[in-house]
Amino acid sequence: MTPRTRGLRGQHPTPGAGPAAVLPGVLIWVYIAALAVAAGGAALMTWRAGGDGARVDLLVVGVLTVLGTLGVILRERGLGQHLGISLATVVLAAALPLAGTVGAVVVGFVSYACDVRQPRLRPRAFNAAMAAFVGAVGAMTYAQLGGLRLDVGAPVGTRLLIEVGLPMIGAYIAMTLVNVLAFGVMSALVRGTRVLTVSLQVLRSLGMGYAGHIAIAFGFAVLWGPAELGPLSAVLVLGPLVAAHWSIGREAMARREHEQTVATFVEALEQAEPASVGHSARVAELAELLAQQLGVTGRALQDLRYAALVHDIGLVAVRGELPTEPQADEVGYLSAVSAHPEAGVAILDGLDFLAGARPAIAHHHERWDGRGYPAGLTGEEIPLAARVIAVADAYDALVGGRDEVPLGPDAALALLQERAGGHLDPQVVQALVEVRGRLGGAPDPSAITGLAEAGPAGSHGPTLGSARRLDHDHPRVSDAFAEWQPYTVMRQP
Repeated sequence: MTPRTRGLRGQHPTPGAGPAAVLPGVLIWVYIAALAVAAGGAALMTWRAGGDGARVDLLVVGVLTVLGTLGVILRERGLGQHLGISLATVVLAAALPLAGTVGAVVVGFVSYACDVRQPRLRPRAFNAAMAAFVGAVGAMTYAQLGGLRLDVGAPVGTRLLIEVGLPMIGAYIAMTLVNVLAFGVMSALVRGTRVLTVSLQVLRSLGMGYAGHIAIAFGFAVLWGPAELGPLSAVLVLGPLVAAHWSIGREAMARREHEQTVATFVEALEQAEPASVGHSARVAELAELLAQQLGVTGRALQDLRYAALVHDIGLVAVRGELPTEPQADEVGYLSAVSAHPEAGVAILDGLDFLAGARPAIAHHHERWDGRGYPAGLTGEEIPLAARVIAVADAYDALVGGRDEVPLGPDAALALLQERAGGHLDPQVVQALVEVRGRLGGAPDPSAITGLAEAGPAGSHGPTLGSARRLDHDHPRVSDAFAEWQPYTVMRQP
């Protein structure tokens, strides 16, 4: 497993904005340099101290570096946002008993520095520095745990598992923890996320299959040293490596197909409802941030993200029933729009990978007080993912201003806090308060297609008083439904 930067987007400095605008970019390069210096310092200290860790066998390091570079080039992306899997990790783990600290640093750094599939300098530099640092930590941990340096014909006998296998497992755990923590720091610098939140998210996303990497690395080291096969062991280990790569590749391909399917639905929605362009992506980003704050991880987080992206797909089905110029409290409008969650579930029926997302799609317009739709669920009867999407939806409606003058982020947040315990889940609203500093700016209303009629010739954009399409996500529409909703009589004693 190797988390890596993959196009992580930072804030770009604005011309004339002053030194503070370029500070994040400077910090990122300082961080990359610190990782490289730490790895180089560990290698230098080991070299000066002498011993097995300082001994460099050029043949071993050369073969491992070639295999590591090949593993980086053949890596599979698409296993999660900004993540990928590199089989170079297997080679780096094998370097612990075969190449020592200095060799592991060289293998890690050169393998990623030669990544021809990464044209951008900063991600390549970070990956190389991080791999070198991870290699140094792993090799030093291996040595501290009493791990043996394996050479061709090394007489380890019955001590093989105890003095090679167990230290390799301990070192691999240390490498994994350092790896995800280093990625978490980079994510914090680039995206403003929390270090531990991202690190734990990455760590929890690792399947048991990744534990097999250390088994392959151990077999590689044994074949090279005690079995006396030397470089020939690289040929024998290619089979398991390719098989593991193929398995990971199938998973990555399935994920890419799922992402493409979801993107197709979002595109269909935005073509049918031009005013919703960008809404799904913004809601998904905010919902994911809120979910992470609430401790949602793994498959549940993925299901929530899919649900947030396609939560309004049902509007495509009910669009023909919506009045041309509706009012928020118009019964015909409320009746038609309240059918879109279940219509969305029907559209997505049969897509197995969205099974976990459907409850959130069906209930994202329920209210904490039970006066929402389609089922009138109350409180924690509403799926957590649906409650998260409801808050993200309402926030985007307020700051986006698709049907009226937008609010600023602080004003929108204050309004949602007032609605906590009635319309919205108080816990999710509190999560929004806690992540406020990481929220992006409000979308430019004038950039949203169909938002408003053009102003007079020569004006600089739409007129705020112009007609806008009614936004069903706006809290006032939720209140209008709550006042009208037909379940009220049924629930009275």
